[in-house]
Amino acid sequence: MILAIFLIEKESYFARDQLPTHLEVHDMSQSILEQLNSLIQTNPLEKKVLLTDRFAVGNQWVEQLGRMNQGSVLNLHVQTPQTFILEQSRLTLFEQGLTYTTSEESFWIIHFLMHELARVEGAYLTASMLSFGIVRCFHTAIGEMRQAGLRADQLEPAASFENKQKGSYVQALLTRYERYLQEHAWVDDADLQRYVHPMRLPSMIIIEEQADLTPAQLAALDILTQSKLYFLREKGSPRMSVIGLPTEKASFFHALGPVAEVREMFRRMAEQRVSYDEVEIIASDYRTYAPIIHSFAMNASIPCTFSQGLPMIYSRVGRATVLYLDWLESGYPLDPMLRACKQGLFSIASKGKDRQSVIRMLECSGIGWGRERYSLLRAQQNQGNDEQENRVREMCFTFFERLFAVLPVDRDAWTMQDLVRGWLVFLETVPVRTVHDSQVKQRLKQWEKSLRNVELPAMKGADVIRFGRAVVEAIVVGTDGTPGAGKLHVSSLQDGGQTGRSNTYLIGMDESSWTGAASQDLVLLDEERARISPLLRTSEEKAAQHLGKRNRRLGMIHGACTYSFTSFRISDNQSCNPAYELLHVFRQSRELPDTTIEELLEQLGRPVGYVQSSNPVVLDEQESWMKRLISHTGQIYQGNQQVLAVYGHLANGEKAASARADLLVGEYEGVFLPDGIPDATSVSKLEMYARCPTQFFFHEVLRVRPKEVATFDRTKWLSHTQKGTLLHAIFHRYTAQTQEHGGAHDLVRLEIIMEEELARLRQEVPSPSTPIMQKECDEIRRDVEVFWAGEKKRKAVPRYLELAVHQQEEMFQVEMSEEFILPLQAYVDRVDEVEPGKYRIVDYKTGAPRKFKEQEYFSRGTQLQHAIYAIAVEQWLRKTGADPSAEVVESSYYFPTDKGQGQEVARKQNRREETAALVSRLTESIQRGIFPPTQEASICTSCQYEAACGKQAKAMKKKREAAMNQERLSPFLEVEDYA
Repeated sequence: MILAIFLIEKESYFARDQLPTHLEVHDMSQSILEQLNSLIQTNPLEKKVLLTDRFAVGNQWVEQLGRMNQGSVLNLHVQTPQTFILEQSRLTLFEQGLTYTTSEESFWIIHFLMHELARVEGAYLTASMLSFGIVRCFHTAIGEMRQAGLRADQLEPAASFENKQKGSYVQALLTRYERYLQEHAWVDDADLQRYVHPMRLPSMIIIEEQADLTPAQLAALDILTQSKLYFLREKGSPRMSVIGLPTEKASFFHALGPVAEVREMFRRMAEQRVSYDEVEIIASDYRTYAPIIHSFAMNASIPCTFSQGLPMIYSRVGRATVLYLDWLESGYPLDPMLRACKQGLFSIASKGKDRQSVIRMLECSGIGWGRERYSLLRAQQNQGNDEQENRVREMCFTFFERLFAVLPVDRDAWTMQDLVRGWLVFLETVPVRTVHDSQVKQRLKQWEKSLRNVELPAMKGADVIRFGRAVVEAIVVGTDGTPGAGKLHVSSLQDGGQTGRSNTYLIGMDESSWTGAASQDLVLLDEERARISPLLRTSEEKAAQHLGKRNRRLGMIHGACTYSFTSFRISDNQSCNPAYELLHVFRQSRELPDTTIEELLEQLGRPVGYVQSSNPVVLDEQESWMKRLISHTGQIYQGNQQVLAVYGHLANGEKAASARADLLVGEYEGVFLPDGIPDATSVSKLEMYARCPTQFFFHEVLRVRPKEVATFDRTKWLSHTQKGTLLHAIFHRYTAQTQEHGGAHDLVRLEIIMEEELARLRQEVPSPSTPIMQKECDEIRRDVEVFWAGEKKRKAVPRYLELAVHQQEEMFQVEMSEEFILPLQAYVDRVDEVEPGKYRIVDYKTGAPRKFKEQEYFSRGTQLQHAIYAIAVEQWLRKTGADPSAEVVESSYYFPTDKGQGQEVARKQNRREETAALVSRLTESIQRGIFPPTQEASICTSCQYEAACGKQAKAMKKKREAAMNQERLSPFLEVEDYA
């Protein structure tokens, strides 16, 4: 690899006797690249090592040198000071049995030691105070002191620190850190100087004049470079206040916010038709502008490289990493997992069909949240006959079982390694589709590896999660920083201007973003640094060095340069001034040395907006529409006809809305010419049609099924369906056993059955809490008491339980009248023989009986079960020979629960002709294609098709009463006459 380093200006930082003794200054009348090229041309065969703070910067210099020389650069290798010194010390470390510890590992060592100190009585920092930011500050401070050659025994807490207690804490932490390294035979960066020797092979070591070198690195280089050490100096002062930015081909603009600024930049780029790999974008506020540029470039399919990378959330694996933390922090809810599945962030199954099955299965699992409820996946295994469904359920159970196996049950005793192990298990299911995805996974694997080598304190789960969130939010992807062929390059102020490209955009040159502010270290204040050691840089010295490096590098820009800034931030409603550097370049390029900021803004004209621009280039469809619908003064046009002419679906919607507003019913109210409409083959379907024909149309004609999603309520154990199924199972088992015992009732037997069913359900469905489960068990016991009270009074003998009157693959043909036969599927809860040849049908209901009114026999066609089942069972008994003279005389809806108070709503079966006529009109209405919405608005509130239908009940009431619609709706309107 090839790389570069920078040397801090010696007069302000290091004493002269601490500098390497073999320095050679090159010709200062040349630029850095010219100096470097001169060294290469003068010494073509000698090995040369170029040290710079980042590999990418050094590689860009090498690339420029290659272009200058029209070929490759011989014998020049790029490294960073850290990697170079480590490489030279590795053999000695190995021979002495020592292990190099990375900066990341030393961070976790400091983290562990600070938790140890927190347990000391009267600790300066308690465990609850040790956030990621606090630990990072102390880690940085300890690292700086060690790089400056300071040992713990050299510190004087009372004399050097503003607060003696803080000084004692820093000294104790440094003491423990030194001891930890010694006990584990570890060596960090600060100690590498002790393990380097003069280089055996002569090499030219070339460094930049102002480099981020520490005293420890300088000492190591002094030992290594018995051959010559060359440094490069930029002509002019390295701390000049004004940068030598190009002015010959300069252009300027200002914008209303960073997004508008970026869009205008791309407009100008498109207008000039420049090649992407001839453009460098330098953003003053990189963290703000880089994501904006990435978002636009991705949508426009423009390839880019980013010198400082992008936040990890711009990768699939990065988003999944954050989702994992959200899942842990909120108590293992299923919803984030489902969202991730739907978005493709992770997939338990590899096949597309299985992935959809995973989503459906999890939606119906009823897990909700809480790790114990994921055991539902085990309880639900092999419940059905679908092989694919069982396989998918097994995959899901195995995945969550593996994940929970590495997560401690005790939320008060976690370590960072527990968190990362779970991360890696979770990320096994996340598809890696880009280099960025791979980088995030690799970064977490490196993190887990570094955690293996250090001791970790036990912490509360919530603290570990917060700590982990802070760590991963600092992860960036695409950090190689090397410009790519055919790609735009986006860089920051600190590493921009090194590409040598002919077109540069300097964006975000407002005063606050460009200038920045020097801030003191939170652990070692400037006054404390001065007292502790002259080798500890103050905030002012750091800022000066930072500014000098930035100015020197930006001074290497050449060619056409566009300068821009945000003059007004709409989001903050705040005006912004341009940076002085922009004003200075403007003065030089326009030869107006006395131009003020006000005059600059006046000459630049109106700021560019999101779509408002004098540039004719249109970036995307959104901008095209906004320019057509918004005038240059900001007036919004109506634009309905233009939009409807382009978007046919919107035009169809407009047509539908207009038709629904008309009084005449038609296809938009569900009245149309039928084509292949299926028969209603069950009583529930007929009742659905009578309740709301539109609902029937969605369910049976279009076969649109509302998604089955199980909801979990922390205040409930069983859903309404689960409770009803449980009670039916208890009632059926008891009644069946009563039949076997000749009709003899037994309370003990009923209670045993009830407790067995409750125990089974407790195993299958974990409860939110014991009190909630106990409360609902008591409610079920009261329901069973009501059932028992009713059974004791019942004199009829149950003959059939859960009777199926149809064959498995064949409908039962119910003869409603001589002219009308109804194909039917039917399951009857219970058939009692009240006396020889006389039967009564009983249907269990676990709700309330309020809608079953005595005077409403058919309830406008919504209560047909009692009448149709009576005819069907009677004919079944006769046709099968079970009872050739059978007569069903009564049907009842039985409410054997505490809520239903044991009521039984009975219907005498003496209205067969009316039943046949009513059902005949219902089926005729269906076949004629009459599917209007209900006129009962209350039905819409609980309808699963509400979103598609749009609550038309109120408007439909008037349309049903209109004379023009009577003939068209006549069959259905006749049904509503049946009370």
